[in-house]
Amino acid sequence: MIQYRIPLAGIKISTNTIYAGIHWTKRKELKDSCFSIAKYFCRPIQKVESYPVEIRYRFLFVSRPLDTTNTTFMVKMFEDTLCALGILQDDSPQYVTRTIIEVVMVRKEKSKKRSSSMGAQKSKKDEDWVEITIKSINKIN
Repeated sequence: MIQYRIPLAGIKISTNTIYAGIHWTKRKELKDSCFSIAKYFCRPIQKVESYPVEIRYRFLFVSRPLDTTNTTFMVKMFEDTLCALGILQDDSPQYVTRTIIEVVMVRKEKSKKRSSSMGAQKSKKDEDWVEITIKSINKIN
């Protein structure tokens, strides 16, 4: 089993936005950002050894959550990125036979006021994340 936890800062986008006709250059910019973020957080690179696999995407939203199916554009970006990083050999049905998407709303922790010359800083606990779990499954005959 391979697991990664990746922040969604800068790449959180609803599939509804894509349907609304977002320009292709913006989609490419999002895809490139997704690759850069995943490249940093998917360490060490672990290649899948046994296929087919199931990929579980568990989105943890501290801020405004997206509907489950509105995360599908991000799921596609991450799956393409996993291929580009060499984690997955391919994303065709021969290799990825099951995709599970889960959305979890995370309650913000109440923060105590701090008196600091730097002001309030956003905690990593206040960020939206996705947990990606890849596991081999038995081939269906």
